[in-house]
Amino acid sequence: MIKQAPGEEPKKLAKVLIGTVHGDLHDIGKNIVTFMLDINGFEVKDIGIDVPVKTFIDEISRFQPDVVGLSGFLTLAFDSMKETIEAIQDAGLRDKLKIMIGGGQVDETVRNYTGADAFGTNAMDAVSLCKNWMGVAA
Repeated sequence: MIKQAPGEEPKKLAKVLIGTVHGDLHDIGKNIVTFMLDINGFEVKDIGIDVPVKTFIDEISRFQPDVVGLSGFLTLAFDSMKETIEAIQDAGLRDKLKIMIGGGQVDETVRNYTGADAFGTNAMDAVSLCKNWMGVAA
């Protein structure tokens, strides 16, 4: 953790934007990841469930995250993840951030299909990924 003076607000390690992609209403895993990132020193903005591609683009532009987390439990979410990542690329935002995916059946094949930088199978994977990307010991 980053050291701070007594009474000073802790400095956040990085900004993470997270949401469940459109077509999926599941949020338990996303909520656990959000909580674990928060208590491990990240500033997290959770934009909810069934999030349209345009909302991800708008929120990335406003929040300027270092990492974007796409959550989806249903297999239909894989296409939504791919579509969202392609839209982030098309908007010229892809090179400014890392993208992680997680939920349900997500594995290396899905990561490759969607174009994400990495996937996690649990909340601690997400924390470790973000710490590694920010150069912080996990």
